[in-house]
Amino acid sequence: MEQEQWINEVLESTAGMKPAIPDARLFAKIQNSIQTENISMRWVWMAAATLLLLVTLNITFVFSTSKKEKTATEVIANDLSKSNQLY
Repeated sequence: MEQEQWINEVLESTAGMKPAIPDARLFAKIQNSIQTENISMRWVWMAAATLLLLVTLNITFVFSTSKKEKTATEVIANDLSKSNQLY
């Protein structure tokens, strides 16, 4: 019973409070202190084109299959690594 009464008192403790009203000059002061710089659209398009080129090159390299012929040294090294026999 005491716990329920304490809960009700806590919940009703803000019943008579008024909301805080901010100062209008404070908002203007904050807005003036924030310096926003506009980025030209030329740089935005350049960044987008660079990103597109990078993605395209990565996709091309991932899906490209190289048909490289193995040299004699690579064939011998491959055979030796399978058997671990040097003679």
